[in-house]
This record gives sequence, C-alpha cells and structure tokens, in this order.
Amino acid sequence: MEDMIGRAYHDLPWDYDKGEEVQVVFRTDREALQPLLPPVLELPDGPALAVVTAVHHARSTFGPYVGVYLGMLAVFEGQTVLHRLTGIKTSFPGTAAGREQWGMPLQVGEASMVWDGDVLTIAAGRHGQDFARLQVRLERRVERPVGRFTGSTSVARRPPWENAGKQNVLLGGRSDPPDPDDMVFWTGSAVLRLIGGDPGDDWSILPVREVIETNYNVGGHSALTGPYILTEY
Repeated sequence: MEDMIGRAYHDLPWDYDKGEEVQVVFRTDREALQPLLPPVLELPDGPALAVVTAVHHARSTFGPYVGVYLGMLAVFEGQTVLHRLTGIKTSFPGTAAGREQWGMPLQVGEASMVWDGDVLTIAAGRHGQDFARLQVRLERRVERPVGRFTGSTSVARRPPWENAGKQNVLLGGRSDPPDPDDMVFWTGSAVLRLIGGDPGDDWSILPVREVIETNYNVGGHSALTGPYILTEY
C-alpha cells in the first residue's frame, strides 16, 4: 500500500455495482443554457433540454455513495451528447478522481435517495443548503429505453505548467457499460426543483419549465476505463 500514500484513489479502471439510478429530462430556457455551452458544442434544434441524474452505487472502487448530476443536451460533430455542468457526490475519493482524471465539475456535498412508501425523494446540496430536490413515483416496468444521447462530455483545464496554446479540452469517456440483462428498467413521473446553490455553482440558474421524461433503473456492473480528448479550444 506504499504507493497509495498521499493518493485519494486507485488507478483506472474504476468499478461500480449500481443500486439504483434516476434520470429526469426537463425543458429549460435556451437563454439560460447558451452561456454555459463551450464554444466547441452546439445546442440541438428544438426545445432546450437539461438532465438531472441521481445514482446510488451500492459498491464501487470509492465505496458506496450517492451522486446527483446536472447536465445539458448538446451536439458535438453531429452527435447528441450529455454535457455535464456540475454534480455533487458524497464520496471524496470519487469526487477527486472525477475532477482530476475526467475534468468533471464535481463537489463533495450532501446527497440522498430515500424511499417513503411509493415515492423516492432525492436531495442534493452543500452546507445545509438544498441545490436540488426531486420526487419520483414509478409507473411501469419496461424494456431498456432508447437513450437521447450517445455519450457524455466534460471540460477540463490544462495545468498551467504545460504552457499549452489551448488551455481547455473537451473530454469523452471510455467505459464498460452494464449488461442490460442484469438491470431492471421503469418509467415514472417526477417533480423537480432546482432551488439553490452557491456563488460559482448555482443550480437554480436553470429554470425547470416542464419534466419531459423520467427513467429509473436498478442493478448492473459497470467500469470506467479512461477519458480521452475529443477536441481542444
């Protein structure tokens, strides 16, 4: 273990046994998304859509944890992607790894997924301030739904000592996805509120106009195997 002194996490790949996951797609304002869009991405035609994802990993390289993430649908080279804007994890090693290896805009905070009867309540925030709250009720079990995007992206800044001409990189990720045969899928309905934040990480700047889609799944093992550079700017 001497190679772990001063380190927060192990080398890739990172493994995850998922407990449950919720993904809510909602309509917001193009005027709110446009300033958040890196210059190498475009907004899709049609309604401006953003996504809140909440996941409870029962076991992982970083231990069990809950993560809640906010992203937007964007277009890169003709393909629709989920561009991650911010996120909160209950795991410090998972947060450090996501920021350092993937450039993900993550923070350590409070996040929970709790069932009360037939309603799943999800909350995320920091320092006792709620950033997001979500109530979900399942409706019916379905086959694996067709996704709205082909992959995810995030922006990382190059270290200043590299003296690179282009300081920002758009990263994609390689992964071993879970086997759908090991998962169970449901549709549902949801009430979503983005109600707070702090300076520099204000989730409430995205108005929730309408919840478009709610998907829920349980089970499955996955692994993240490494990020890669899509483009620089």
